[in-house]
Amino acid sequence: MVLKDVVPGAASAEVGYRTVARARGRGLAPRARRALSDWAFTTFARDGLTRLVLRHQADNTASCRVAEKSRYALTADLPAKPPAHPRDGHLHVRHLSERPG
Repeated sequence: MVLKDVVPGAASAEVGYRTVARARGRGLAPRARRALSDWAFTTFARDGLTRLVLRHQADNTASCRVAEKSRYALTADLPAKPPAHPRDGHLHVRHLSERPG
């Protein structure tokens, strides 16, 4: 799990992750993503963080499922932007207001 682009006063930051093959399908990624997201909002909301974003390739259905299980809503289809993003993608977003408790 990684939290990127956390800047005081900025409303958004980005989350990312990688899962090794033998750990896939066990629910680890969604649980870890929810924990990271909750921690990020708890830690950085007072500095202005209200939105976390996740980007992945559009054909990565497993990442879509992880995002949805982590309460990140699919909000946009992203066109490819080579060389950094050679394939179409998805943008998922979770807002501070959607945090439980």
